[in-house]
Parts: sequence; structure tokens; C-alpha cells
Amino acid sequence: METRWMKLYVDFAFKKLFGSRGNERILIAFLNAMLKPSPDKRITDVTILDKEMGREHQKDRNAFLDIHAELDNGSKVNIEIQVTNEHNLTKRTLYYWSRTYMEGFQRGEPFDKLPRTISIAIIDFILFKQEAMNRYHLAFDVTEREEGFLWDDTLEIHLIEMPKLVKLWREKRIGFGDDEVVEWLLLLEADEDEELRKELEGRAMDNPALQEAMEKWEDLSRDPNAIREYEARHKAMMDRLAAEAESKRRQQVKYEEGMEKGMEKGMEKGMEKGMEQGIEKGEYQKAISVARKMIAKGIEEQMIAEVTGLTIMQIQQLRS
Repeated sequence: METRWMKLYVDFAFKKLFGSRGNERILIAFLNAMLKPSPDKRITDVTILDKEMGREHQKDRNAFLDIHAELDNGSKVNIEIQVTNEHNLTKRTLYYWSRTYMEGFQRGEPFDKLPRTISIAIIDFILFKQEAMNRYHLAFDVTEREEGFLWDDTLEIHLIEMPKLVKLWREKRIGFGDDEVVEWLLLLEADEDEELRKELEGRAMDNPALQEAMEKWEDLSRDPNAIREYEARHKAMMDRLAAEAESKRRQQVKYEEGMEKGMEKGMEKGMEKGMEQGIEKGEYQKAISVARKMIAKGIEEQMIAEVTGLTIMQIQQLRS
């Protein structure tokens, strides 16, 4: 029976593979590839925490993380995967970071108990279009503007822009050997790409954690109960994307209709103004013609002004 591989961009599948208890070795390997700690500080253990974060006050906004974990050195990590640009990622990431940072901190505790907190956002769109077009992995922290030294190492944010990675990989400008995290990230692209899966299987021969990930991904894709949950979640995601696309289409139609009406109205006003100006110009030329005839007959300027509506100065200019 041929396996219909689950799309790991669907948060259900991503959470199951990387954020389930029992899959800690997969998460540890992924985080070491992503964060690149020095050899003596490699992550060796991780505790997967509840994805829903408690609220301190009743009116606080809920926070549901895709993956929420604590490392063996006490640091906290949250990982989010987002398929569409909802135009709130920068602030949303800071909000989730702050909730993770403050989680469990009790009144009266010393501030040095607050954990180093790492947020990782994996997105299937380009957030920074003009900046770093050849870098798919961007890392942020709080540094001094002039000299770049750290305020504190408590905050660390990683952004993975998948379209940039895929473009670099397909153009053969980056390969599996260039960065350990590439093979982990390209799992997200391999559900319908058999050739890529075969390449990843080859890489997995030298990477036991990657091999475990691919085996568990295949098992997950064949589990009837998981398939039902996955398909429900996938359908909900596709329905939401379709609704967003329809909303954008309607906004575009409304904008185009508004532009068309505006142009029509502008043309009407322009024609009206042009006609008015044409009439004014015609009347003016007629007054000039009459004034010239009256000047030729020696009629006084005051009389000419009363008859034609021209000013004395205009009549004097005609006379000269």
C-alpha cells in the first residue's frame, strides 16, 4: 500500500512528529541543527511541555504553542509553523516569547530565575522581501546599536523563510552538506516530492535521528486515527486559506470598482470643467472682438468696459 505522506506544514502533523512525548530525540537533533550551540553546550535532553499556556488574569489572551519545551540547561523554547501571512507575525512572536519567558515566574522570586527563551518561527512565505534575500535563516536578539554588544542573552528569535530555502536549494546554491538544518527543514517539502524523499533517506543513513523522524512520519501517515485528525485539520486549514483568498479577491474587486467609478467621475468632472472653460474662453474672445471695434470707432474706454465686461487696463492694452 502506497503511503500518502502527511504534509508537515499542517500543524497537526508537525506537532505530532516534533512535539510528541517519545519523539524527544527528533526534537533534540532538530534544535541542535537549528541553534548550533558550541560542542560543549549541545542539547542532550528536552522536556516537552503543555502547548496551552495558563492565563494569569481572566482577561488575558490564550496562548497555544505548536511546540513548547524546556531544555536541559533550563532554557525555554517555543516553535511555531505558519503557512499564510496574517500580517501579525512579528508582534505575535514577541507575544508568545513573552508568555514563555514569564511562565511560572512567581512574585518575590529573583529576576535571575527568568529563563533564556528562544522562539522559532517557520513560515511558508517571505516576511522580509527586501532584506537578506539569499538568507533563509535569520536570527534576532537585543544588541546595542553602535557596537552590537548584547543587552542580555535572554531573548533569541529565529525566523525560517521556507520559500528562500527552497529557491536556494532548487538552484543548487545550497546543499545538505552546507548546513545541518537544511535536511530537517526540507522534510516539510518532501511529502509530494519522491526524489527529495529518496535524497533524505540517503542522508538519514548517517543521521539516526533523521532516520527515526522519517520512519515515524511514515508510521503517522499510515495511522487511521491520525489520518482522520490530520484530514480534519488539513480541511480546516484549506477552508481558511480559501476564505482568505476569497476575501482578498472581493477586496480587489471592490478596489477596482472604486477606481473605475473614480475615473468615470473624474472624466465627467473634467469634461464639465473643459466645457465651462471653453464657454468662458469663447465669451472672452467675443468681448475682445467687440472692444476692438469700439476702440476703432473712438468710443470711450468706460463705455467699452460697461458693454464688454473687460477691465480698463485690458482695454488700454488692446488700444496700445
